[in-house]
Amino acid sequence: MKIDYDDSIASSYDRRYAHDDTTDLESFIASFVDDCDVVAEIGCGTGHWLMHARTAGARHVIGVDPSAAMLAKARRAAPDAALVRGTAEQLPFADASLDRVFCVNAHHHFPNLQTFIQDVRRALKRGGEFLTIALDPHTGADQWWIYDYFASTRDADCRRYPSTARIRSLLEGAGFDNVATSIGQHVPAAVSFSEAVERGLLDRTSTSQLLVISDLEFAHGVRTLHAERPVLRANLRLYATRGRVPEIG
Repeated sequence: MKIDYDDSIASSYDRRYAHDDTTDLESFIASFVDDCDVVAEIGCGTGHWLMHARTAGARHVIGVDPSAAMLAKARRAAPDAALVRGTAEQLPFADASLDRVFCVNAHHHFPNLQTFIQDVRRALKRGGEFLTIALDPHTGADQWWIYDYFASTRDADCRRYPSTARIRSLLEGAGFDNVATSIGQHVPAAVSFSEAVERGLLDRTSTSQLLVISDLEFAHGVRTLHAERPVLRANLRLYATRGRVPEIG
């Protein structure tokens, strides 16, 4: 199911950053973009990570996203960024024009990851680097109350998210070297039911996992949560996979 971020999602999207500790991820991205000339974020959404990239020392930052509503918010969050409405498979960049390209929790929305990675390779300069950060539900290592109370979400995520092994294979096939995966952020959590409701975690727009299931399943899961009022627990890992364009070749 394609998710429409021009609908009601853009207005509430940044709630996730109000309570989550993303310190490790901020440091990871900062080290990736530090002292670079031209950095692009694909699937930039509301501009949260564009802002961090600029603060971390990237001299020119560019955000690409297909949603006009998300880009409108990004203009406020990252006023120094150049923003372009576009798709991941047809990047609006000249050949060998970028020093760094990154994505955060976005590549599972791209219709054709292979085409995207090949276009990133085209747009990066020699020695340029690519970084993508997201879940990998294929590991089976993560625990999440979303998966527990909305039964089809784990299988849906396994269909939507490529494994890190698959991403590394695509990067190597596109001509990247130094390809590797590490943990960008470990996200353990235990939130009381009342706090979860207050923070809007049970709202359908709080995460894309709840937007790809049926209305019936969503309603059933919410009823069960209200009846049981559990502590909502998570133990998630965001995996960072990166590759470099060779200096020669």
